[in-house]
Amino acid sequence: MPNTDEAIRPILSHNIPIVWGDIADGIEAVRAKAGIDDPEQIFRRLCRSEAFLFFVPEGFFILLPVYRQVPSVLVWVAYSKGTGLIGKYLPKIESLARDIGAEQLEFTSDRPGYRRAFRDWQRTGQRYIRRLS
Repeated sequence: MPNTDEAIRPILSHNIPIVWGDIADGIEAVRAKAGIDDPEQIFRRLCRSEAFLFFVPEGFFILLPVYRQVPSVLVWVAYSKGTGLIGKYLPKIESLARDIGAEQLEFTSDRPGYRRAFRDWQRTGQRYIRRLS
C-alpha cells in the first residue's frame, strides 16, 4: 500500500520486529477496550505483508485487506493518544484502500460509542461497512 501523505508513514514488513515494542502497548489498549485479535496473529500477519502498519503523529493504524465477494479493507487496529484518529485519517485510509482495488472499508467493534462515529456506515451487529465510491 503506497504512502499518500507525509503524516502517514507506512512501516515495511521487515521493520515490524523493530517497531513492535513501540506499538505493543497501543495494541493491548485497543484489545482491552475492543476485543481485537491476538497480538501474535497481528504481528505474524504484519511480518508476512498480509496486513499493513501506518504510523501517524497521534498513534498508528493497521489495515488488513479482506477478500470476500467484495474486496474490502478492514481497519483492524486504530490507536491514538487523542481522539478522532479514524475520522481525521479516513480520507487517506479510503485512498489507500482504493489503491489496492478495495470497494469497501470495514470496522468491527462492540463499543457503543462507535455507533455515533460511524452513523453514516452500514452496521450489522458489531460490523460497520462503508462502500467506497
